[in-house]
Amino acid sequence: MSIAGVGKWRREAEQLVVKPFRLVTTTLLSLLLPLAFLLLSRLSSASFLFSLLKSPPPTDSSSFFFSIFHYTNPAILYAVVSSISVYTLVLGLTTKITATDPNRSIPFYPHVSIAWLTLFLVQVSVGLGLQVTSPDSGLISGSERNFLSKLVFFFGLHEVMLLWCRVIVRPVVDSTLIRGDAGHHRREETTVERVALAVSCGTLWWWKLRDEVEALVGVAEAKRALLLLLPIDGNVNVVLGVRTVDFVNWWLYYMVVTIGMVRIVKGSLSFGMILLFEQVSRREDPRELSTVAPVSTASLVHYDDEGDTKV
Repeated sequence: MSIAGVGKWRREAEQLVVKPFRLVTTTLLSLLLPLAFLLLSRLSSASFLFSLLKSPPPTDSSSFFFSIFHYTNPAILYAVVSSISVYTLVLGLTTKITATDPNRSIPFYPHVSIAWLTLFLVQVSVGLGLQVTSPDSGLISGSERNFLSKLVFFFGLHEVMLLWCRVIVRPVVDSTLIRGDAGHHRREETTVERVALAVSCGTLWWWKLRDEVEALVGVAEAKRALLLLLPIDGNVNVVLGVRTVDFVNWWLYYMVVTIGMVRIVKGSLSFGMILLFEQVSRREDPRELSTVAPVSTASLVHYDDEGDTKV
């Protein structure tokens, strides 16, 4: 076998291994953002339950990391989730409906080193946080919401996860596998990658996030309801007062819902425009086929040799 044949076989073998590995890695790392929402909701529920019991969280060695997350605000997760969510909302409101390539509609990409650092910090925070929190400690859902509102939140969460994947995850994965700066040669998304992201996000939402993420807005609503029911007491107001973290959680939840509503409206308008253009084109086609060039009668009039006019 020649050297060229060996090189071609090696490149084909690398493609067979690299493509599935890149797909799996990109999908798993993209799920860190929905898991960050899950962790924030669990921390909000746990903090509210401990405030009701008027007892601090356990401080044994097994819950050391939980104590860290309870007493210090998870600033990394809030900063990353808020930034990605705001960026998604701005792009959703400013991007054209007819945009075909989502990567070209993103005006700003962070440097690969910043994406590496962000991905590392989020992965460590989510991994340690989910190990020490569990849904068995209590679930605060606030007022009961119908399935439609939860579905709108899912659409918004999917949009936020897509931007997280395009801006942070995919540049890191591509720069690692390609061994270069992914910012200079961003590849287009494939249909398989989009389907994998949608299925993974939908599965996680149906399995965990569908009910647990309601704590982001449920804690603030539960505190407000308790303050209206309980008698006026200074200690109660201090314990059950709506804090800044509760407001941020409430703001994050409804911002994701707004992103989902924008996505649904833009998708409906895009679908309506496609139907309208197809209907207009179908109406114009028969007219073009039935159009016949007019026959000129000027050639029927001629002159004979004597100069007399004849028809």
